[in-house]
Amino acid sequence: MKKLVFIMLGLLFLVGCGQTAEKKDEAEEVSGDVETKGVQLSVEAKEDDGIVQINMTVKNHTDEEKNFEFSSGQKYEIIITDPNGAEVYKYSKGRMFTQALQYLTLPPGESQTYQETWDMKSAGTELEAGEYTVNVMFAGKAEGVKRLEQKQKFSVSE
Repeated sequence: MKKLVFIMLGLLFLVGCGQTAEKKDEAEEVSGDVETKGVQLSVEAKEDDGIVQINMTVKNHTDEEKNFEFSSGQKYEIIITDPNGAEVYKYSKGRMFTQALQYLTLPPGESQTYQETWDMKSAGTELEAGEYTVNVMFAGKAEGVKRLEQKQKFSVSE
């Protein structure tokens, strides 16, 4: 009986070890102004007269067309944090997006730019002066392209 239990445990162990196949298409988070398989996300954030202007550009630096798929109408997520790292703004908070697949095709060398503005209020209160960080995550997924994410700092003056 003990022999049978050990044999079963051995087989179970071998079966479990055989399940470690590599996933090559798995998304990986990348931060900074980096190219990811030839596709780049760049972000510019600047404060002007109490408004933060955020410009986001996705550019295809490859020789191939890239087809991005979005699982909803949300093309990106923007999170702004204060100097202590606390979240003061989240683009998707309080918004509703269509629940339908959407697509974006970027031919070689082409780019798509998105713009957002924010009134610099956190829970109805204006921000204090300091250095803030905007973190943009592009929601589109394309074959051979890792997750695109970019951080940018900007200053709020009094």
